[in-house]
Amino acid sequence: MTVKYLALYSCFALVACNGSNVNEKIQHASEKAGQAVSEVAKGVSKGVKSSYEINITKTDSNALKAVDIGKIILKSKDGTDNMLSIYFIFNKDFSRKILLKAYDNKGLEMGRSSQLVKGKKEEARFIDFIFDKRTNIDNDSKITIE
Repeated sequence: MTVKYLALYSCFALVACNGSNVNEKIQHASEKAGQAVSEVAKGVSKGVKSSYEINITKTDSNALKAVDIGKIILKSKDGTDNMLSIYFIFNKDFSRKILLKAYDNKGLEMGRSSQLVKGKKEEARFIDFIFDKRTNIDNDSKITIE
C-alpha cells in the first residue's frame, strides 16, 4: 500500500466519523495506516537483506565433500566488507587449507584469503576469512572456494 493510498484511507476514515466516536475511529484508522506502513517496511527490509546474500561456489567439489557450508556473514575488518565468516559443517574428519577468491561484477579477481580449516566429524563452527582491506565484497561479487 503506497503512502498516497494510506492518506486517502485516513481521509475516508475521518469523513465516515459523523461526529460520533470520532476519537475511536481516528485511532482505528491510524492503527490500520500504521500496520500498512509496518508491512511495507518489513518487505523493503527483507528485499534488501536477500539482495546482499553471499553465494560461494565450490570449484573442487571432490576435495570439499567432507564439509557443508551453512550461514555466511559479511563483515568489515580494517576495511570495507572484506571479511567472510563461514559456518563449516564437518561430515567427516577434515584438515585442509581452504582458499577463497573474490571476483567483482566484471569477473576480475579482486582478492584472496586462505585458512587452514580443521574439524572432526559432526563438528561445526564459524571460520573467518579476511581479505585485503582494499577488497570490497558487494552483493554482485562472486566468491569461489577451493
